[in-house]
Amino acid sequence: MDHATNEQRRILVVDDERIQRLIITRGAEALGYRAESAATLEEAAEHLAQLRYDVVLLDLSLGESDGISLLQAVRDSISDPVVIFISHLDERVRTASTRLATALGLRVGGALQKPLSPAALRALLIDAPARRPDAERPGLQPPSAVELAEALQWDHIVAQFQPKVSLADGRVVGMEALARWPQPTPHLVPPDVFIPLAEKNGLIVPLTFRILRQALEACRRWRTRYPSCSVAVNISPLVLADRALPEEIERLLNEIGLGPGALIAEITESTVMANPLVAAEVLTRLRIKGVNLSIDDFGTGHSSLLTLLRLPFSELKIDRSFTANCDTDPEAWKIVRATISMARELGLTVVAEGIETETVEGMLRDAGCEIGQGWLFGRAMPEDALHQWLAEHLLAAT
Repeated sequence: MDHATNEQRRILVVDDERIQRLIITRGAEALGYRAESAATLEEAAEHLAQLRYDVVLLDLSLGESDGISLLQAVRDSISDPVVIFISHLDERVRTASTRLATALGLRVGGALQKPLSPAALRALLIDAPARRPDAERPGLQPPSAVELAEALQWDHIVAQFQPKVSLADGRVVGMEALARWPQPTPHLVPPDVFIPLAEKNGLIVPLTFRILRQALEACRRWRTRYPSCSVAVNISPLVLADRALPEEIERLLNEIGLGPGALIAEITESTVMANPLVAAEVLTRLRIKGVNLSIDDFGTGHSSLLTLLRLPFSELKIDRSFTANCDTDPEAWKIVRATISMARELGLTVVAEGIETETVEGMLRDAGCEIGQGWLFGRAMPEDALHQWLAEHLLAAT
């Protein structure tokens, strides 16, 4: 089915109120949709199993059932529909529902209070999130461990770099090195596919050190012109479990000709919790040697405050799940502001990930966040593209 034309778009309205179903389906038909409706979860699941839908409009309360129970069926359906929630319930429940659907990998168009405003519904339908590229290619297969090992052997997995920018003055303060597998595969293999594969098959240590070496060598080259720019590298739990890691990193820094302050080791909270005693020893020794430590994805774990108390972190990164929508999600914004305040009290540098708009950038700057990272400033890019980006950024700042 060609989803590009309004005449062929299909919407499923799931609501146990007959009048609401009628109003919504007529409104959708006026926008060119082919509309079907369902009054129960069972009826809706049957529709999803048989037909491809562009939009599913889902009431959170369906008599004695709840609409959330349908999300699994939406995710497993033969299409990749946008989900729009409708409900009489309060904003916190609607927001929690959108977060859950997003975490399940669904495209969420928004949530509306009942009774519906036709104008608000029209706006969400017109401005629905784009279809994921892989949604039309369900046959893609993840790589095998053998393919990953060969990619490492032939240097097909490389470091790319995303800028970190001072929110106060726009100055570039560093980069994050991110592992990418860009070619010669026929399609991009995302890190959330090949990194877990590397961890399961004993390849994460060589992968981490490959990216670490590439990152430090690139940092040495750019520091000739930008001497204060550091590079951040993610450290896997299996790498952090090696008590010899501080000496290995120190040896690599000396070999490449960089001081320890050029490197920021990024550690997720789950990495620390995998082996707390060894992690505490290794991280403390790294910090004593002068390597900076960043706690990544802060707020997504279960004991972040205890982790901050026990370990000598110098930087805190607020996860994109909080920052990306903090201009539209009041609860997320409260958490972001509280996190910034707490980090500053602890003397930590605060980095916000996932900044995509100038509005969010301004909110974070006004709240006291020092450093930003996200598509607003630049995506991950190869080193040659990074040098071009740096030259253009420096020119724009003068």
